[in-house]
This record gives sequence, C-alpha cells and structure tokens, in this order.
Amino acid sequence: MKRLVATVAGLLIFQPVVGDELLFSAGGGFQPDSPQRNSTYGIDYSFKKFEKSYRQHIHLGVSYTKVQTNAAEHKSFHAVSIYPQLNLYPRQRSWGQPYFFVRALGPSYISANQLGDRRQDNHFAFQAQVGYAARINWQSKEDLVVMISWKHFSNANLFGDNDGIDMPFVVNVGLNF
Repeated sequence: MKRLVATVAGLLIFQPVVGDELLFSAGGGFQPDSPQRNSTYGIDYSFKKFEKSYRQHIHLGVSYTKVQTNAAEHKSFHAVSIYPQLNLYPRQRSWGQPYFFVRALGPSYISANQLGDRRQDNHFAFQAQVGYAARINWQSKEDLVVMISWKHFSNANLFGDNDGIDMPFVVNVGLNF
C-alpha cells in the first residue's frame, strides 16, 4: 500500500499539467439483485491525457467516492481510486464534443468491505465506470464537461467475496482546463 501511495504521489507531483479535468459527481439507484438502494457523491481529477488520435484519448486520474445505502447495517464506505479512462469521439458537433467513455481496472482502496448486503473480501477493489459524456463549448472552447454513467466497484473475483457494488445512474459535472 505504501508503494501505491508513493507512486500516485509521484505521478501527481512530477507530471506536467496536461489534460486537467475536475469533475464533481452524484447519483445512485437500486442495486441489481438486491433490495438496497445505493447513492454516491465524489470528486475526480484527471491529470494526464494521451491523444492516440483525434478520436481516441486516454486519461489518467484519481478519484474520491463516498458510497451510501439505505440498508439497516453497513451503511457507507469511502473509496480512493486511480483510473485509466478511454474516451472515444465521434464527429465534432457545433455545440461541443460528445464522446463515449470507459474507466476499467481502476485500483481502489475501500474503507469497508461491506455495504448493506453486498460483501467484498477485503479493502481492495477496482472501480469501473461506463457512460456517455460531452465537452460543451463555453467561452469559445470546450470547457464544460457533463457525464452520465454507471459506476461499479468489485474485486474482479480475485478474492472470495465479490458482490459488486453498483450505482446505476451517476452524473459528473465539471471543467476542462
């Protein structure tokens, strides 16, 4: 864990400021195959962008997520994640740039290994998020970012208990600077 924290700190401190994006998120919904309803809020910061082509960008970032549920016990946890994100862009529009995005295999520390009736074997999980987004023209460039997605935490069956934790509807809003 210390090595992971040192690596993240090094990436944040020693990387040039390229591809900065700051997003605030909120959302939730019913957990599939469970009566519980989960909700979330958080903040994401993308600090590095690699342009594979005009239509493909890869972002690296960190996120903080608070997840809560309406279950009687094990009501919340915090998650800190590192994520790679792939953005796929169709044709540009006059109002901005829509795109599809995928975050997968984002290693995460979760503060509790149970949320309601959902169990994880330990405090290690992966963050996954998939959705549709748009960079919206404001002040003559694509500054505003709006995302709609599904967010998921699980350990990818690396450990015994792996009940996925889902937020079926998440909205992220922020700035690209």
